[in-house]
Amino acid sequence: MKLKAAEIERFVKTPPDTVRAALIYGPDLGLVRERAKTLLNALTDTPDDPFSVADLEEQALKGDPARLADEAGAVAMFGGRRVVRVRDAGEAAAKSLAGYLDQPGDGFVILEAGELTPRSALRKLAESSKEAAALPCYADTAENLERLAQGMFREAGLDADHAVLTTLVDQLGADRQLSRNEIEKLILYKGGESPVTLEDIEASVGGADARGLDDAVDAAASGDMQAFDTSFAKLVESGVAPERMIRTLTMHLQRLHLVLGRVERGGRLDEILRSLRPPLHFSRQPAMRRQCAVWSRRRLDGALAMLADAEANCRGAGALTEPLVARAMMSIARAAAAGRRG
Repeated sequence: MKLKAAEIERFVKTPPDTVRAALIYGPDLGLVRERAKTLLNALTDTPDDPFSVADLEEQALKGDPARLADEAGAVAMFGGRRVVRVRDAGEAAAKSLAGYLDQPGDGFVILEAGELTPRSALRKLAESSKEAAALPCYADTAENLERLAQGMFREAGLDADHAVLTTLVDQLGADRQLSRNEIEKLILYKGGESPVTLEDIEASVGGADARGLDDAVDAAASGDMQAFDTSFAKLVESGVAPERMIRTLTMHLQRLHLVLGRVERGGRLDEILRSLRPPLHFSRQPAMRRQCAVWSRRRLDGALAMLADAEANCRGAGALTEPLVARAMMSIARAAAAGRRG
């Protein structure tokens, strides 16, 4: 079934008993992850228990399409519902999902994917099946972001007038996870002191950190080793969270992947860059053009898989998080530099 935008939040919080799989997809990967996490928490009380939740990459399904059904059909060791979460799902997952939906059992499958066209076999399967649901995740609108901020402020006991909310929304990007991180940072900055003011937003949201992240990401994706070393050191000195660095680079490479896909389908690069939503600032367009000449979609697939592994390894790494992220981002910069030479 295909869910409407107004139905999605209710679905992920209270999934109907008749549904056995959910495809959560779209260009806003932060929102994809957030909704997948909300749905997972609604399905099981032990989301971190490997005996209750199986995490799979699409690569594991390519050589063994039946593995999805096997994992979903396994019995959770300590009772409860068995959940299988497939990250970075693509067309190879369609065959596995079709096999699972033939006899779905009591388990539940969550598939996370990037942008899928209406012709995608995976998307068409989820939309047409009565036992599956397709949940599109598009870039947040200003209205959605304002509603998100209001809800988070309310939970924290903070007030903000319309002018403050409008200014805050103007500072946020289109990725739900990064927007949530910025609002959480603002809430921590306030320390429970209401109301939120324009001065608070200026002091704590975006600004120099965002520009520094753009510099580091563009340097890494362009293979400019010296510029990357300099910009990364500035981010560390500014106290930017390493997790935010790697997530921002991941989203940039995913966007680059999207651009290259549109070029391969016959689009003109300049027109594609101008039509991106959210817009790519004109000052970054030359860097994106250079990166399109350095990377292929196949090489980006490998880079994104490496970053996903690095981000997973960062969870609970404590003091080791920063060197893990530095090594991962440096690997991307080296790969880009090699692409320039090749």
